[in-house]
Amino acid sequence: MKKKLIGQGAFTKAYLREDGQVLLISRDPIKECMALGFFPDSYMFPQIEIVKRLDEDYAEYLMDYLPRPSSLKQNLDADQWQIYKDLRALYMNGEIVLRNESLERWHNAFNTLKNEELREIMIEALDATANYGSDIGFEISPRNVTAQDGKLILLDCFYQISKLD
Repeated sequence: MKKKLIGQGAFTKAYLREDGQVLLISRDPIKECMALGFFPDSYMFPQIEIVKRLDEDYAEYLMDYLPRPSSLKQNLDADQWQIYKDLRALYMNGEIVLRNESLERWHNAFNTLKNEELREIMIEALDATANYGSDIGFEISPRNVTAQDGKLILLDCFYQISKLD
């Protein structure tokens, strides 16, 4: 089956397949965390399926193709745009630099969210990442989110700091 490289980051290469699925070849432990079902069951996170382990570090995953819109704001419902702005403000105002304190700091930051449902979802996702270490980072920008049917989807916002190093 033919596939076309559509994205590449620090941990992952993404290939669009002919069937409309995206094949991820990744060493990202957070992708594994999502694929194993540890993340909250929420529209905010893509459904990722593990296909096979390639070696000790890498695995293949499948997910639906979720193209990024040219304008995030124009493609999100008003309440979803507010969620993006709230999460972006936490990220932009954060001084989360110490690896051994990052999980606790993000936990405290997410606890400040006024939207109770969002707060619970983000803390549940963060707690899931703790299965892979306490050095968890969070970054949100237009390049790692998308919109589908007016809803915000966080594609690649959580990461393990030590893996980035």
